[in-house]
Amino acid sequence: MKKTGILFLNTLRRSRMILLAALCCGIALCFIYGLMAQLYGDEYEGIPVGLIAREETAVTRDFRRYLTEDLGMQVLESTDEEHLNTELVERHISAVVEVPAGFEAALLAGQPVPLLVSFLDDYANAAFVQAYLQNYTAGIATLAAGAGGDAARLQEMTDEMQNVSIPVHTIQGGFDAQIEATQKNAFRQIIGFFLMFGFVLAFGTSTMLFDDRRTGVYNRVRATNMRTLQYLAGTCSVGIVSAVCLIAPFFIYTAATGPTIGIRIWQALLLCFLYTLFVVAVALVFALYLSTKNAITAGVIGTATITCVLGGSYFPLESAPEFLQGLARATPQFWVMDAVSNLQKNTSAAWWQNALVLCLFALLFFILAGIRYVQGGKKQVQA
Repeated sequence: MKKTGILFLNTLRRSRMILLAALCCGIALCFIYGLMAQLYGDEYEGIPVGLIAREETAVTRDFRRYLTEDLGMQVLESTDEEHLNTELVERHISAVVEVPAGFEAALLAGQPVPLLVSFLDDYANAAFVQAYLQNYTAGIATLAAGAGGDAARLQEMTDEMQNVSIPVHTIQGGFDAQIEATQKNAFRQIIGFFLMFGFVLAFGTSTMLFDDRRTGVYNRVRATNMRTLQYLAGTCSVGIVSAVCLIAPFFIYTAATGPTIGIRIWQALLLCFLYTLFVVAVALVFALYLSTKNAITAGVIGTATITCVLGGSYFPLESAPEFLQGLARATPQFWVMDAVSNLQKNTSAAWWQNALVLCLFALLFFILAGIRYVQGGKKQVQA
């Protein structure tokens, strides 16, 4: 145990730059996640419309409330018709709605006039806005008929209707659900970044062990009575610490801000830990089997790129051909992303088989590394 600790501390001192790089990448993941959330908020803030109120009455105030609260629209109100038309042409708003003068009086007289609406060629938003404006006009006309031409009574009735009206289900009405969906998707993207960055960190571990082979430190360690398990534990622990520095800032950020990631923190941590074991094992294999740094560099970058792309770290595998979907199961990245996706859809989904597969991946490469260590690394290394 003492020998393992000494080896670990020695490797840790040599890995200071790797640990710093991992910590910087971990902080970057937090910023990336924050940017994703900000982009989401900009996308789902509701349909922007311009409003021109030619009169200020109880009906106008109720209509303004209907647009902002019931429909969740972004209302840009102005009396400058030219300014709103410019905003419409420049696509800053989707429509311009005008409440004409005498609108309330016409309602009370039983002769409602239509609200004036201007669109460009945004047919989807045009249909949405037009349908709800017609619905509002029909409803307020019914109230005006019940008020019997009394403006004060009409105001009382509109105030009463706010307390008993059926809520309108719009994009803004489901905003919370949309936020949760996007936060879950952003979390999957962050896990994908971790799978890539974690593999790249293996390059540092591999080159350090390679230097030990080149300088003779590796052979001197083997000449002692240190067991294979002790050597692997001492060298691999630093790789695990690097992974912790990489992912810990994001999980601390998640715990502090409380977004909906759709998966329990301990489940995500366990999946990341098992994947880290695999990465460390691969780093050992590269360091013990390859004979040049160029070969290690090509091995790490090539393996990381191919397995991350194939395993679904960057894009959903549902869009890939069936052949690639089947081939993706040969990568550990697939089993991590598959577990995260299934748990986000159903928190009681079976994911232990994914964890078991990750254990088998790590065990396979640790066995390969152990075999080479026992053999003594017969290949000569080159600077």
